[in-house]
Parts: sequence; structure tokens; C-alpha cells
Amino acid sequence: MKITSSLLQVSLVSLLPAVFGCSAREPAGEVADTVYTNGKIYTVDEAQPWAEAVAIKDGKFLVVGSDADVEAVTGDGTEVVDLGGSFAMPGIGDTHIHPGLLMAKRAFCALPGTFYEPTEEEIMNALAQCVEDYPDDRERFIAQGFSTPAMTAETLTSEVLHQKIPDRPAWIEDESGHNAWFNTLAMKAAGVSRDFEDTPEEFFSRTGDGDLAGVAYEGAMNPFLEVLPPFDTELRKTGFLKLLDEALSKGITAVGDGYVFDYDLEAWHELKQEGRLNQHVVLYLKGNLGTPELTPVETLNEWWSSYDLPGHKAVKLGMGGAIESTSEVLVDGYLDSEATAKESPIPGSWEVDPDADPGVTVRPLIPAEEFADYVSQLDAAGFQVMVHAIGDGTVRATLDGFEEVITANGGNRLRHHIDHCSLVHPDDFSRFVELDVSCTIWPPLNAPVAYNIDGIQPMLKPETWERMYANRAMWDAGIRLVNHTDAPAAVLWPWWGMEASVTRGFPGKPDVPKMGPQHALTVEEVIEAYTLNAAWALLLDDVTGSIEAGKSADFIILNHNLLEIPKSEIHKTEVQKTVFKGEVAFAGG
Repeated sequence: MKITSSLLQVSLVSLLPAVFGCSAREPAGEVADTVYTNGKIYTVDEAQPWAEAVAIKDGKFLVVGSDADVEAVTGDGTEVVDLGGSFAMPGIGDTHIHPGLLMAKRAFCALPGTFYEPTEEEIMNALAQCVEDYPDDRERFIAQGFSTPAMTAETLTSEVLHQKIPDRPAWIEDESGHNAWFNTLAMKAAGVSRDFEDTPEEFFSRTGDGDLAGVAYEGAMNPFLEVLPPFDTELRKTGFLKLLDEALSKGITAVGDGYVFDYDLEAWHELKQEGRLNQHVVLYLKGNLGTPELTPVETLNEWWSSYDLPGHKAVKLGMGGAIESTSEVLVDGYLDSEATAKESPIPGSWEVDPDADPGVTVRPLIPAEEFADYVSQLDAAGFQVMVHAIGDGTVRATLDGFEEVITANGGNRLRHHIDHCSLVHPDDFSRFVELDVSCTIWPPLNAPVAYNIDGIQPMLKPETWERMYANRAMWDAGIRLVNHTDAPAAVLWPWWGMEASVTRGFPGKPDVPKMGPQHALTVEEVIEAYTLNAAWALLLDDVTGSIEAGKSADFIILNHNLLEIPKSEIHKTEVQKTVFKGEVAFAGG
């Protein structure tokens, strides 16, 4: 038997029983490859919430129980790791990140965003450094990550950006991915002008005389994206792994890529073939992006079948945009609007009046009848559907489309789900439960960050703002809540989001007033949302998400016990070791 201690000094006395037990006789049955003993292991298994030790064989948990239980499967060739009383738990699941959509754009310049609370001066200083360091052989300047609420309209103009970058087209996406700042050369390259016809789905910031000011919103980004030079496969692989490696360091062992384009597939194919993926990965192919135009189901099938891809068949759709750009539907309208409801083509459904003024009251991005038909086609083809919906009207319209398919199937067999769910109308709580649709929330926004206080709250009626991020009420209603980071559109830091969810304060800033403390969850509930519920949403709960015999040996060892430390210390959590399929994928220190 090999004996190691990678975390704390090993107590010889604590190992003596295992040593002598193994030398006395070899187990008659299965023998573990590795055992971890003497720990405080939170399993997220309702039948056995805590364990002292685990035994692993062929990448799966063989035994979960006491030190004595794993001793029974410990042989001469078993590696024994003494946890020294350390806290361990299942690996984190992050169902919604964006390696495909954003990482190639961040390869040479990633600007500070919301959760670092940057000032405009700090963002502009970071941009100046990027300009200085940017490779000369790149024909375009491409960057990502700034926080729009931190910037002034006077700065976010094509002229200002042209002054900073006068020698090539420049395109800088906001961290949300829902708008982007461009210079005059990028505007010319994209072939857009003041004649562009704004709609609620695609529009520009404008000057007083109607010219394009310098920011493209939602579908108006597409003309720029279409003329960007292609990122080569090696650059994409480098970008994807950069994010995935960072995820491992934060304890994330399962991810969903929330927008995958046809040009990303070769990179994912090669990474899988090369055995370089150290997480469970699910790819959500692009159904639409910023406009109602949908990728034909036969095209999606062709994409999927042409490569050896990780995960299962899945598609991402956007039914809305962002509240700050008034491209999400709100049941009660925005602050200065009086939304009027009307019947949708789907019986029992609802839409905001499409004749209302653009930019004040909006309709779902995909028309209700078309959305329901498309989801039906995807479901029949075996594609799981993830839908971006933030406002309660957009969420309601999405549920309407899901309801037809789920009712016809007799259940949500593919686990179609709604992501972000920042605002859900109480009248729709029971529909989530009845349809078994999960709501994938964005925990960092449970904190009073400037994005909320300066960007979202001023857009909403006071009574609507009170219902934002109502996690407590949704959990108590029986809605399956799932957590995600949306990285790199937001910081890849689950522990920051976890603390925000349980305190509703700003992690590390105790003097900042809390935001909606009545909506807080418990630590146990948030852990479940990050682990077992995330695995459920990724169709992986029979594989991972909890520490149980027979499941993939995916777990993390932390520097402290999340259930014993003060809640205000959760953001200080450090991952000492991430284990994926029984192998150490990350070791801290």
C-alpha cells in the first residue's frame, strides 16, 4: 500500500490501522486504486449526507463511508491519502460558461468588468495597456470584458475609440456579450451606417442628429461579427483550455458551453480526441444569437454528427437580451412604461404589445408560435434546449413554448431549462414545478454590485425591483435552482457567488448595504444548486453531482468547512485539490 499526504502533515498513529490491516491480508473482493481517509466529506447525497472516507476504483467511487469501510477495499497497491480532517464535497457544476463565444476574443485583451467594480479610468488604463501590448500582426483589435455601467456615453463613441486605436478596426465587447464598442474603421468594415433600421432586437446608440454613436446592441452586433477574421483552431483551443483550467482551479468539474458555433466544433473535437478535457463538457449549439433567425434543425444535426464532440445533443436559444438595454420583456413594463398584455398565438400565453414603442416595452425575441414550433423540432431530434431569459415576461413566453412540448411528451424528458431567470413572476412559480423546468440563476448578481444598483434598478418599477433574484421564494415553491457563473461574461468565482447568495451582501465589503436579504438561501441549498442540481440540468446527475458509490469520482478538497465558517468568509474559499474521475486535475499551493 502506498501512503501519501498531500494536504496536511500525516499522523503516523492515524495510519497504523490501515497499514497493519493491509499487511495482514489482501481484500478478497475489489481493491481500490486510491482511498481518501480521515476527512469531513459532505456528499450532497440525501441518504448519506456525510462520510469520513471514500475509495476509488477505475475513476468511480467504490465505497463512500467510514475509514473502516474503505479499509476493507484497501490493498497493497492502493494509494492512501490522509485528508487530515479537511472538508471535501462534490465538484462544482457550471452549466453556463462561454469558452466558444468569448475566449478567443479575450486572448490578447481582457478588460476588468462588473465584479471587480472598476472605474472608467481603470478600464481605460487597462485598454491603453492592451493597445501597447497587442500583437502587431493582428489586422483587427479585438477585446472583451468592460462593464458598460462603469462607462460614460461620452467615452463610448466610435471617435474616442478611434483616437485610441486609429490604425485598424477595433471591436470591444461588453462583458455581458449583449453590446459592443467599435471604432470608425470597424463601422466601415461592417458596412453599417446611420441608415441601419433599429428594432427592439437590434439597435445602436445614436448621436443627437441620428448618426451611429459607437455601441451596437444585440442583433446589431452581427454585421461586425460576420466580418471578423476567423480565429484559427489552435487559438480557439488555447482560449478554451485557458478558461477550463481556471475552472479546475475553482473546483469546477462539469461545464456547459452556452453558445457553440460551427467554427468552434473542430477545436472541441480535437480537444476530446487529444484527451485534454478534464471536466464533463456539454456543448449548446447556436440556435439563434440576438435575432429571431434560427439555425435549421437539419444544420444542427449535421454539425453534431460531423464531429466527435463531448456531451450530448444540446442547443442554446435567446428569447431576450438584457434589462439594461431594454431588450427583455417585463410583465409590468419598465419604469416609464405602461405595458399592455395581449393573448399570444399559443393558448394561455402572453406577450407585450408588439406595437409599443421600441426600447421601452419589447416583445420576446422569437415570436411565440415560431418558438414553440422550433422547440418541438429540436425535442423530436433529441436536442436539449437551454434558453436565455432574464425578464419575467421573457421567462413566461419561454415557459409557454416549453409547455406544449413537455405536455405532449408527458414530461420534460430532455430537461429543457431556462437560464438567468433573474426575474420570475410569482404566477409562474407553479408552472416551473409542474413542467419540471429548472431555473439556472446567476449568483454573483445576488450582490449589490454597481451593475444592479446603477444599471438594473433604475430601469424598473419599485415593485418589480423587489422581486428581482427572489431565490428564497422560488426555492420554497419547489423550483429546481441551478447556479452558474456565465464566465468570462462575469468572474469565474463560484465562492463569490455562493457568499452573495447566502448573505445578499457584497463579498469582502461588509459595509455595503445588503440587497434583498429576504431572498437569501442557506449554504446547504446553494451547494446543492452548484452540484447535484447543476448535474441534473446537464443530464449528468446519474454520473456526477454527488459523492455516491458508482458515480464518477469528481470531488474537491477545500481550505475550510463551508458549513462551519462565518458566511462572510465563503468568498475566501480556496481549492486545495480538484479530483476528476479519480485523478488529481488541479493541486493548489
